[in-house]
Amino acid sequence: MHKAIALLLALVTVIGCGGRQRTRLGREQTDTEIAAPAPTVAQYETNVPAGSPVTGGGDSAAVQTAMTNASTAASMPLTGDPRLGTLAEWVADRLGPSGDPPPPEVIDFLAWNLGLVEPTPHVIVLGLPDHVSIAEHVQRSASQFLGRQTYTHWGATVLPRSGVWLVVVVLSWRHLSLDPIARTLPAGSPIRVNGRLEEGYANPTIVVQAPDGEVTRLPAGSGPDFDVRVPTTTNGGFQVEVIARGPHGESVLANAPVYVGTEPPRSVRVSPASEEPSGPAPDVATLRAQLLEQLNRTRAEVGLPPLQEDPRLDEIALAHSQDMLEHDFLGHVSPRTGSAADRVSRGGIRSGLVLENIGRGYSASEIHRGLMDSPGHRANLVNPDATHVGIGVVSEEENGRVAFLATQVFIREAQEIDVASAPARLLEEINRARVARGAPEMRMEENLQRAAQEAAQAYFAEPTLDQQSTTDRATQNMRRFAIAFRRVGAVMAVVSSLEEARQLEPALDDTVRVAGIGVAQGDRPDHPPNSIAVVILLAWER
Repeated sequence: MHKAIALLLALVTVIGCGGRQRTRLGREQTDTEIAAPAPTVAQYETNVPAGSPVTGGGDSAAVQTAMTNASTAASMPLTGDPRLGTLAEWVADRLGPSGDPPPPEVIDFLAWNLGLVEPTPHVIVLGLPDHVSIAEHVQRSASQFLGRQTYTHWGATVLPRSGVWLVVVVLSWRHLSLDPIARTLPAGSPIRVNGRLEEGYANPTIVVQAPDGEVTRLPAGSGPDFDVRVPTTTNGGFQVEVIARGPHGESVLANAPVYVGTEPPRSVRVSPASEEPSGPAPDVATLRAQLLEQLNRTRAEVGLPPLQEDPRLDEIALAHSQDMLEHDFLGHVSPRTGSAADRVSRGGIRSGLVLENIGRGYSASEIHRGLMDSPGHRANLVNPDATHVGIGVVSEEENGRVAFLATQVFIREAQEIDVASAPARLLEEINRARVARGAPEMRMEENLQRAAQEAAQAYFAEPTLDQQSTTDRATQNMRRFAIAFRRVGAVMAVVSSLEEARQLEPALDDTVRVAGIGVAQGDRPDHPPNSIAVVILLAWER
């Protein structure tokens, strides 16, 4: 069964000050192209560089004091990272008309140019009337964040701007150490990803999205150490992601692009859809509909059919979003409801595929874009095996802005097939695969087919039969034809589509010339609805 993967999408948050009307802090950003400021680095690193200040601008001591106090009160040690301080300065120079931070893709672009690999950092923006109140407001705001999520690193900047004191604090979480990874590699070079997970995380997996959009998952053992070489066969940008199983299921720990045979981009384009929409925030029903529309539009762009809505999955997804909101966590594994697969099963749904995405942001486009920027979560969105989806959205007020928390649950439901024509269709598919491997085509033999079909039907008619007993029965029924065959073997699979059965390895044996294929479809307590039983008898003629 596919494992669900959780997306801890960074929420870029603006916090106001005591109900005071926010002042116009930033320049009005009309450009669609954001250039990379200097300096930019040649490699990604998780080690904190030494020798540079964590905060920039004026009255940095007040911010340092506030962060130390907030960290101590939350029992959450924070390490200052000068690169996050630089990121805070770059964000401060790119604030929107109301002091809003730039879109997440811009923050990611700026972070990657500094060599940062953790998920999109959280940003706090404060506009204060005087420097005397800096420590009080920074500590209060940071404490709110530290009370909801675990952070490990921070940086900040303090600047006088338009008659107010502008404070930008950047918080991030880093739960692994990586050996440096070059941002640019020569053509054909493998991408080496090696490092160590922090305590509490295990089962690292490297997920890579190639320039053509294909996603590959490379399990890296049980951990905590991992060392994976990702082969590259084409030039372009490879999005490399490290995920691992943590306190709330699988989480993204690192995500950054590596450019093979090409140079990193010097700017990022911000589309109109990336900008904060004007007017009031949508309600949860509208945002949910927008997420579904964007999901199916993305699937259409890669040639996939739309996913069907399932009200049962909507309820499951909504309940999980409410659980996360009420108990201040983001993740797949809940202490109250378990994993995504547990929740789906408890909802009375049987499926061989359960996937889940989680996103948080201020608009549907921001949430969807964050999912698409993560190779593992994009793979869930465009999974060709998924057939149905449920989406649950909740909202919360954040100092004048509405933030949305969304859960998407994907499953596969097998569709009814034409059982009568299925054996011939499957034989055609198997022969196509045999020819591709240099093996001769097989032909269907009447007696073999009859025995295989009876066995496949018996599997659903007699729920006590296991697969071994089913294949044993089929081969025993062929004993009366022993004079025709020197040996008969059997292979069986229970699948959700015929395509899954065409690669059964025994059926590709080049010494086999005749076969019988039986196909039946039905329900059993131990399988999802509309499961397909395929029994193939393989015979060696005398």
